[in-house]
Amino acid sequence: MKRFNTNSVALKASQRNKLAPALLLALSSFAITTAASAAELIENGGFESPVVPTNQFGGGWATYHGKDYAGGPDCPPVAPNCNDDTLVDGWYVFWTDLILEESSGVEGRLELQRGGTGGITAHHGDQKAELDSHHRLDSENNNVTIAQVLNTCPNSAYTLSYDWKSRTEDPLDNDVRVTLGLNLVNTHSSNNNWESETINFVSGASNQTLLSFISVGTESTHGMFLDDVSVTGLDGSNPENCPPPEGICEFGKPRSITLLYDGNDDSMHNQDGNEIIINPEIVAVYPNPALIKVSGHKRKGPAKLFEGTISIGGTFEITGERRRIPPRLNIEIIDPETNDVVQTVQFHSSCSQPLETLDEFGGITVWSATH
Repeated sequence: MKRFNTNSVALKASQRNKLAPALLLALSSFAITTAASAAELIENGGFESPVVPTNQFGGGWATYHGKDYAGGPDCPPVAPNCNDDTLVDGWYVFWTDLILEESSGVEGRLELQRGGTGGITAHHGDQKAELDSHHRLDSENNNVTIAQVLNTCPNSAYTLSYDWKSRTEDPLDNDVRVTLGLNLVNTHSSNNNWESETINFVSGASNQTLLSFISVGTESTHGMFLDDVSVTGLDGSNPENCPPPEGICEFGKPRSITLLYDGNDDSMHNQDGNEIIINPEIVAVYPNPALIKVSGHKRKGPAKLFEGTISIGGTFEITGERRRIPPRLNIEIIDPETNDVVQTVQFHSSCSQPLETLDEFGGITVWSATH
C-alpha cells in the first residue's frame, strides 16, 4: 500500500524526482525526537525561533543552519546577516539540487525575516521564512529544501496547512514543490498576496511522515515566503494514541460519506474484488485540481450525486436521496483541461461489503461518514 509515507518504494515515474533519496539518507544520520504535542505535530511552524535581530526600522533578516547541524562555522567573510551560532528549531535545511528538483542532501541555510523585510510582513506573528536564501559558499544557487519528520500513527488522517506568498512577480523566482513522503501534493509559483492552503492526507504504514518544502526557482535569492505551517492529528510517538480504523457499518448504513481526493493510485480495503472497479489501477499524473463526478448505482439507473472541482487533499460529501447512500458509488476523476477521464472508481457503500474510514480505492479515500 502506498500512502503519504517515508517508506514508499513503488513510485510513479512522474513523481520519482520530487523528493531526493539524498534527503532521506541525510536525515537518517540525525537523531529524530518525538513530538511533544498531542495534536500539533509541527515544531516552529511560524518560524519565530530563533529571533532575528532587528535594525533601526524594526525589520531584519539572517540565515541559519537547520536542526541537528554539526558541520561547524561556514559563514562567508564580512557577512553580518550570517549566523553560525544558532540553529533553526524544528526544521532540517538542505540546499536544493535544481537539476533534479529535489534536495541535494547537503546541509544549507534558511533565511528568516522579521518585520517588513523583503517588502512584506509575516502573515502570522513577527517572522517568516524565505526559501531562496543567502550565504552559500560553493554555488550561486541558494534555493533550499526544508523538512520535518513527523511522528504519525499508521494509516491515520491528518491535515496540513500553511501560508505562502511570492516575493517577486516572476513565477520562475518562486517555484516551490510540497511533498508528503514521496508524493508531490502541491506546487506554487507567483502570487502577490498571502494564500492559505489546506491539504488532508492519510499517513503511511510506518509511524513517521516526511514533510518537505522544496524551492526550485531561479538563482536570484528572491524566493517564496512561507509562514504558519501546521500538521494536526494524532501524535504517533505514543502508540496508545493510535486506534484502529473505524468501521463505518458498525452503526448501520451511513446517511452521508465524505471522500478525499488523495491523488494516490494505490488501494487498501477489504471489499470483494468482484465488486470493485479501479480503471486504470495506475495513473501517471493525477490532475490537480480534478473535476470529480459521482453517481449512484440504483435499480432505476445512475443518479448524479456530486460534481465539482477538487484539489489533491480536498474532501467532498456524498449524500443520497432521502439521506440514503446508494449501494454503489461510481466516481470519475477527470482532467478539467482535456475533459479526459483519468480514472474510474466504483465501490460498495451500502454495508453489504466491509467499509472503514481511510479505505483507499484508487485516487479516492473514504474520509468519514455520518449516520
